Amino acid sequence: MRIVYKTNTTYSAKEYGRMNQEITRHNSKFRKAQYILAAILAVIIAICLYNQWYIAAAVMAVASVATFLFLIPYNVRRAGEKSFSQSRLEGTQSNMTFYLDHYEEVNKMGRVAYKYVQLRHIYETSTNFYLMRTGMQGAIIEKANCTPELIQFLGKIKKQYKL
Repeated sequence: MRIVYKTNTTYSAKEYGRMNQEITRHNSKFRKAQYILAAILAVIIAICLYNQWYIAAAVMAVASVATFLFLIPYNVRRAGEKSFSQSRLEGTQSNMTFYLDHYEEVNKMGRVAYKYVQLRHIYETSTNFYLMRTGMQGAIIEKANCTPELIQFLGKIKKQYKL
């Protein structure tokens, strides 16, 4: 099979933390729990306003904003970093080779190949692609190490396989 593109990624706890954040952003159960928490906090703030406890309502509003903007994302990222830092992949260089119908990943743990039809999702951020094999497991592709053609190719794969 003809090699189409090659790139490499260095797995780190920081990158894994970012991946964990992206996964939870797309997780419907996690979003549903956030909506429920937001509704409960909104009801508490409404009760405070109804009873004219303006200071308590203001404190709750600030605490709610801080929770959703800082606390939850920090804890999600930190949990991913902590989990990954205990793995054998910390600091591992991984070489990726992309073909027309599959990709291969080679690192110190061995060699694996996955067909694009086996992927569940491809998430794209401003810095990375995440090729998700399961809901919580995937490969990190750093855009900084990719050619523009590879970035285009991954976008095409995402559309072609509806990932």
